Amino acid sequence: MEKKFQGLLSGLEREMENFIEMPALERMRGELAAVRLALNKLKDVVGASGFGSQSEEVEFFKAVKPKFYSLLVLSAERYGFENARPLRSGKSRERFYEGQLDYISRFFHQHEFLYQYYRMGAVELDSLYFVRGAEEVGLIGGDLPALDPSFSTVGDYLFSKFMALEKLREIVLSEMEVPSLGGTGVVRSKKGRELRWTGDSCNLIELVYGIFDCRQVNDGEVDLSDLMDVFEQCFQINLSRYFRRFTEIKRRKSMSKTRFLDEMARMVNKRIEEGDAYVPMAMR
Repeated sequence: MEKKFQGLLSGLEREMENFIEMPALERMRGELAAVRLALNKLKDVVGASGFGSQSEEVEFFKAVKPKFYSLLVLSAERYGFENARPLRSGKSRERFYEGQLDYISRFFHQHEFLYQYYRMGAVELDSLYFVRGAEEVGLIGGDLPALDPSFSTVGDYLFSKFMALEKLREIVLSEMEVPSLGGTGVVRSKKGRELRWTGDSCNLIELVYGIFDCRQVNDGEVDLSDLMDVFEQCFQINLSRYFRRFTEIKRRKSMSKTRFLDEMARMVNKRIEEGDAYVPMAMR
C-alpha cells in the first residue's frame, strides 16, 4: 500500500480507538462517520491524481479501498450482532450464535466464486472485478448496493464485505468459547441474584492487569492468563483477546491510558468524602 494510503489508514485506526468504550450505538455512529470521512479523502486523492496504469487501479480497488470500506461494513454488522444478542446465556444465545454463523456462511456461499478468488489471492480476472466500468461477468450482483462508478468496481465492495464478515465470524466464535460455571452459566450472590459484568470488557481487563501488577493474588505467584480465566468464568464474559485489548489501551491518545482505574479511584474518593461530610442532626 502506498505510504499516503497507509498513513491515512493508520490514522483512521487510531481514531477508531476512541470509540471502543462507548455504548454500542454511539460507537457505531462514531466509527461510521470516521470511515466515511477517510473514504472521502481517498476519493479526493483518486479524483485528483488518478492512476498511472491499470495495475495501479487494480491494486487500489483490490487491496487498498477494501481495508477502509471493510471497517465501515464491520461497524454496522457488529452493531446489529450486539444489539440482537440475547442478554442471558444458555440455549437461546447458543442458537443466536449459530444463526450468525449461518448468516455469514450463506453470504460466502452466495458469492462462492469470488470468495474463493479472494481466499486464493487469484489475479486472472482482476481486470473484470477491479477496474471501473468493467462488465459484471461471472458475478452474482443482484443484492449489491448502488455503487459510485467513479469510485467503485464490481469487486471492491464484496472484498470489503468478505473481510468484515470474516472478522465478525472471529468475534462470534470467540464469544462462543466463554466457559460456563457448573452448567448454570451464571454467578449468583447469596441472595440468589445473578451477577454479570455489564460494563465494557476493556474496563475489566484494566482491573485484572491492576490486580496482577500489584501482586494481590497468591503473593504475585500467578499467571496473568489464570487471572483472566477466573474473571472470565466469574462474570461470564469473553476476555480471550485481552492481550490485544491491552495493546489498544496503551495506544490511547485522547484519554487517560488508565481511564477506568482513574474513574474507580475518583468514585471511591467521592464515597469517602461524602461519608465524612457533616450531616445536620435534623437529617439523621
